[in-house]
Amino acid sequence: MVVRKLPDYRFKQKILYIDKISPESLISYGDLYWEAEALSDALDFYARASHAAGIEKIRKRALENGDVFLLQGAARAQGLELQDADWENIARTAVRLKKLSFAGHALKKIDDAERANALAAMIKAEETKQSP
Repeated sequence: MVVRKLPDYRFKQKILYIDKISPESLISYGDLYWEAEALSDALDFYARASHAAGIEKIRKRALENGDVFLLQGAARAQGLELQDADWENIARTAVRLKKLSFAGHALKKIDDAERANALAAMIKAEETKQSP
């Protein structure tokens, strides 16, 4: 088994923004970061390579993990604008996973007052459960 080392920060920046590197190589680096669970870095490489499948798997993982910022980055890379339903979905996941900061961030993105109020109540109830 060949163990591949992740590039350090400077080399990563050089690959992404300075060198002219093939999409295949960028995808390979993205896969390397994906395997290391460095999802934000994987997204950087997939986005630079315009690798739709890689970006989509990052988006799905963000939804599963309640990671609002990763979802936002994946949506941006896909050229998508997240809707209230998307924000509500990830907020509910974040609450379920006890990631209340993420849930709060998603809540701020919801325009529909009824949806936002329902989620705010859910977050407040969860915060109350967690406080001593």
